[in-house]
Amino acid sequence: MITVFTPTYNRRKELEKLYESLLKQDKANFEWLIVDDGSIDDTKEYIEKLKKEKKIKINYVYKENGGKQSAYNVGLDNAKGDIFLCIDSDDILTKGSIEKINSDYVNLDNNIAGIIYLNNYIDNKKKIVGTMFPDDNLITKYHDLYNRHKVKGDKLLTFKKSVIEKYRFPIFEGEKFVPEALLYNRIDKNYMFMCKNYVAASVKYLDNGYSSNYFSLVKRNPKGNRLYHKELLDIDNKLYNVYAYILFSFYSKVGFKTTLSEVKCKFKVLLLYIPTYIVYKIRG
Repeated sequence: MITVFTPTYNRRKELEKLYESLLKQDKANFEWLIVDDGSIDDTKEYIEKLKKEKKIKINYVYKENGGKQSAYNVGLDNAKGDIFLCIDSDDILTKGSIEKINSDYVNLDNNIAGIIYLNNYIDNKKKIVGTMFPDDNLITKYHDLYNRHKVKGDKLLTFKKSVIEKYRFPIFEGEKFVPEALLYNRIDKNYMFMCKNYVAASVKYLDNGYSSNYFSLVKRNPKGNRLYHKELLDIDNKLYNVYAYILFSFYSKVGFKTTLSEVKCKFKVLLLYIPTYIVYKIRG
């Protein structure tokens, strides 16, 4: 069974289209797990109404507002399926995707953490988000997918529950965002991903969503982004990643000695420290 996990915050209207897409799926083989991250609209009342309809299995969990990644952790704690996928409240699953995903997971090798699928756009379903995979059934690390294979654009990641439940997003006091790639890069240390050129979801980018305000978002939540880039340097210490690590060290109020001591590429940190400080002062 698949757990279709949706973290949500004040997105009651958007949930309607997602629900409609779930009604078109194989109802016996999934549950819809909604983790409400402290919504103050009528999300709870809407979900309770849907539960009474009993058209699909719904598990609703309410928590205090703490950001998507804290909701993700709660989702992992409450998921009942052996396959786990996260779909945002403003996106939808394509017809037949639940059956396809369940079928693809049969006899999946132990070293595979999960399967990655394509997205298209809700308002232009003929257009793929980013690029397709170079090969169907491509086996790769998540980081290599974008850096070695040069794939572009957001994809739908699905996981074996037995794998993803071993990982949790770190939570920093006063912050509500951690890059999802931090978790995926950690999974890369022990597992591979399979990639399939099948459109499993249609996505929409809202004006107030993460994608449209990314730098502002990470600037307000620098500790999680600093940790992401710190760990990324063990995989890929190109100059831009070093620059980002230093920049978010400044935003996190981490001093020079700690910034230098925590990574192996100390020469690159020394090389970029002052230029990055100038950028930090200009950006404010």
